[in-house]
Amino acid sequence: MFDYPELVAQLALYLSPQDLARCSATCKSFARTFEPYLYRQVTMEDKHSAPPSLPQHLQHVRMLRIYSRNVEGCLQAIAGVLDSTETMTNLQKLSITNIYYVGWVYTPVALNTVITLVAGNNRITHLELQMHTNLMGISLDPRLLDIIHMGLPRLQQFVVSGANFFSIVEAMKALKICLGHPSLTHAQLQTAAERIFHSRSDSSEHKALFESLLEFLDGTHKDGAQLQEVNGCQLTSLALPHIRGGYPRSFLLPLLRTYLPKLERLQVPFLDGSYEGELEEVIAGHCSNLCHIAYTFPMLLEDQNSSVIKAVIRGCARWNGLKSIRIFGYREQDDTDSSRGLVETLVKHHSKTLESVEIQAWDRHGGTSLLNPIFTGCPNLKSLKVLRLEGSTLHFLMYFVHLPAEPWAFQGLKELHLHFYQKKQYSLTNTAKQELEAGGRMFKQIGKLIHLEILALDFYGYDSEYGWDLDDSMRSEWLKEIAGLDKMRYLCMPSDCWGEQYLSKIIDSSWPRLERVSSRRYDPMDFRWIKERRPWLKIGDLE
Repeated sequence: MFDYPELVAQLALYLSPQDLARCSATCKSFARTFEPYLYRQVTMEDKHSAPPSLPQHLQHVRMLRIYSRNVEGCLQAIAGVLDSTETMTNLQKLSITNIYYVGWVYTPVALNTVITLVAGNNRITHLELQMHTNLMGISLDPRLLDIIHMGLPRLQQFVVSGANFFSIVEAMKALKICLGHPSLTHAQLQTAAERIFHSRSDSSEHKALFESLLEFLDGTHKDGAQLQEVNGCQLTSLALPHIRGGYPRSFLLPLLRTYLPKLERLQVPFLDGSYEGELEEVIAGHCSNLCHIAYTFPMLLEDQNSSVIKAVIRGCARWNGLKSIRIFGYREQDDTDSSRGLVETLVKHHSKTLESVEIQAWDRHGGTSLLNPIFTGCPNLKSLKVLRLEGSTLHFLMYFVHLPAEPWAFQGLKELHLHFYQKKQYSLTNTAKQELEAGGRMFKQIGKLIHLEILALDFYGYDSEYGWDLDDSMRSEWLKEIAGLDKMRYLCMPSDCWGEQYLSKIIDSSWPRLERVSSRRYDPMDFRWIKERRPWLKIGDLE
């Protein structure tokens, strides 16, 4: 078998990293055969040292992923195994993510390591730099932008986020490179946690830079038919960087009208709402492939206006309809637009086509029912996420009684995330009994979603301090309602609400396909019994 490399390569595709490691440790012959595949994907999670055998296998690395609280230490470890003669010359995917909000200090060693990994390696197709940081002065290094522009002809996906203080010059340079790249199809230029941070420049500088970028695009098209075909026309997914005051009509409308004919996904930047009518017509007339959109509301403004995102929603209805939408920071009670509500507009125009809805919101008062049209009017929905705004200490105040009592329309749902939160200082019209009755109805509705594979429920404030005690019999009855979901692969629930004796026994008796369990306030002792029964089950903190 080992005389046929193609057969070995196909076999290696079906082996996990653990299996590849075992094969490599079997004998020298197996080691020579399988070690190259073992090092094709290198992941560093909270480790400050590179794998010990990495220096001998740099040429085999295809994907390097750093997902760590200490990106700095990981990059310094990688720098320690690189030298002037041997680098990761076959690297295709580089992903660096800092999962904490403590910031990443751009020291020369760390930054130069990133430059070294990217420079001169024209095989890279995916580059992701997602830095969650609150440090001022962090920016896109001009050397990195130059390399992307000149040295990565095969680049297909470029993601950069967490640079909270993009200067307007850096933002426009990055956007220019993405629009003119010959192979780039996915460009995401945004801040961490989808939040809006303002650049520091006046309107005259904005205007000149926008005009310069449009002139560049016009010049690209005037140079010849071949350049027109490859430059500025390959993007199917674009997340525009947020800038102070939003994008003027003189730039955004021509951009959508002329230069993005293949666009399927758009992260809509914050706009002031002054030209929503024109925006709707441009979307309806020139963005025939657009079916996935995301929009971020500015949290720092006391009032919000949903007219812009509604214009995009109506414009997309002219074609095949929206398949997914993501909304960040929306406050229904602070929406100053007097027309039909945001969610009502969405469901009115796209109820038959929507497959995925994500709402990361926060509400200062609670009592919202904005979800009702989604629950009762979107029969083809496959994924629904209602969460608090990522990276924010503010909460989306939602209770069980906010969910509709009517039958849920999306019986084919495969993924459901619901975040419940209530505070004592907010007076509620419902009693504890009504809230618990509504909770029972919710679990009955979830139990009918027979195709559900991912279920994430989180509850804050549902304890004795607030009067929402769940007695033993009620906990047992609620879990029994969802015991029939035998396709469940991932479960996320707070163990402090259910306890080992309820949740573990349901896991053992009802969900044979379960692969992973996450729980807030995770205590290994709570799941010791089920871990002994299913040692392969992955159990950890709520993510």
